[in-house]
Amino acid sequence: MKTIGIVCEGNRDYDMIAETILHFTGQEFKFRWLQPNPEFGTEFGAGWKGVWRWCATKSGILDNYLKGITPAVDLLIVQMDADVARSEHEAYCSKVPIDCAGQATEDPLNCGIAKKSRCSQPLPPNSVCDGNPQSRVDYLSGVISELLVLQEDSPVVITIPCDSTDTWIIAAFENDIQNPEVLESPWDNVIARKKDYYGIRIPGKRKAKQPYLAMIEQVCENWETVKKKCPQALAFELSVQRIFDL
Repeated sequence: MKTIGIVCEGNRDYDMIAETILHFTGQEFKFRWLQPNPEFGTEFGAGWKGVWRWCATKSGILDNYLKGITPAVDLLIVQMDADVARSEHEAYCSKVPIDCAGQATEDPLNCGIAKKSRCSQPLPPNSVCDGNPQSRVDYLSGVISELLVLQEDSPVVITIPCDSTDTWIIAAFENDIQNPEVLESPWDNVIARKKDYYGIRIPGKRKAKQPYLAMIEQVCENWETVKKKCPQALAFELSVQRIFDL
């Protein structure tokens, strides 16, 4: 049985990735949750910055790292939500010259200037990203590839759901929303606006495991529709199938 390693922003992203892979491949896999799973250390933290830091520490050593895990990892999935390129100034700091004294001295992922909401980096920086969903995907995919120093034959799939993996839920449930990837903050603005979502109770607007798994079940049932509405869901499936020659 092949092993898939997953590096993602959080536990619900892990659930979404693992369950959809099982669905669209029709095969069984062993999954290793590499980040932000406490089993492998918590020094990187959760969220997009945790994914970024994890990738940075594997720069140039990724293949040896994946082979050294027991069991060895046959495929690595790296997930980061596209909202990072919509709302996080720090994600662009090293890529675009800006008039900021801290650009050469501050850690962009722990920037005191950004914490005080004084970042001078416009969003999006038009020289790098024009702000549409695909350009955000392209930019973040490029950042991750550079951090990991990926080779063409590296067994790695980078998935950048737009605006987040929650968008796949919108695609599965909402018949009237045909282009969900342009939605901003789909969890807060659509799914968790009320106490329940299509009969699935949402306690305190949190992404609790059991309600979210119920939503993922609907995503899997309506996966063909999700792929039609969400180009990044389709790209994710095709990339996984290509690695395993399915």
